[in-house]
Amino acid sequence: MPSIMDWISQSLSRDKAATVLGPATPKFGDTTMKYLIGMGNYAMGDDGIGLRIVEHIAEETDGLDFECVEVGNNGMQLLTYFDEQTEKLLIADAVKFGGTPGDHIVFSPDDVETRKITGNVSTHEGDILKLISMAKELDLHLPEIRILAIEPESMKPDEGLSRALRDNFDKYVQAAIGELA
Repeated sequence: MPSIMDWISQSLSRDKAATVLGPATPKFGDTTMKYLIGMGNYAMGDDGIGLRIVEHIAEETDGLDFECVEVGNNGMQLLTYFDEQTEKLLIADAVKFGGTPGDHIVFSPDDVETRKITGNVSTHEGDILKLISMAKELDLHLPEIRILAIEPESMKPDEGLSRALRDNFDKYVQAAIGELA
């Protein structure tokens, strides 16, 4: 019977993992990469903010030394980046952390504890912190991980981004670029 690691390796290769929007331009001699990972769902209002940040940076910024990747709702695909070749991950996502809609913070998963109630780990119901905990239990290599959390106002279907997030969008872009620079 295949182990969980066999399943992960076969099911979640980087080739299938996500949409890579902006290839990095590695410096000569670099053997590791940094990634900006966008999570969320475009169709669910502010939940698409992580995807929109990644898309904007990939389209509007030249000379990146990190790669922009859209993971969407499939948090399990993050596991494909938990390896020796990954130096750092910055995960951009809508996160209810108790701020005012539009607020953002950048933190390490080690700085917080999850309060989200989820079922089992699945590809469409996610808790990044539980996924990272599972990766630790599986003894996967964990790169430096930071989370760019944006407090959503609304995550209702087909609403687009709320005014609070639209008004602060450039701040999120600058925070992401600054974190990976």
